[in-house]
Amino acid sequence: MTDPKPTLQFDLDLDAIRLLHRSVSFHLEKWPGGPDPREQEALQQMKTLLTAALLEYSLELDGER
Repeated sequence: MTDPKPTLQFDLDLDAIRLLHRSVSFHLEKWPGGPDPREQEALQQMKTLLTAALLEYSLELDGER
């Protein structure tokens, strides 16, 4: 049996999420390849997570109007 990977939890404001999303998107677009394709998969998963966070925030803003 393997031990689970350690995880961290962050509280980020909207500006930080936007910056991370732009950074991950840029790195994914410029990804040169490498010995481990799981890196590209991890970047895509991270981009999806950050996109979801941005959409969730947009829905909250729309709900306040």
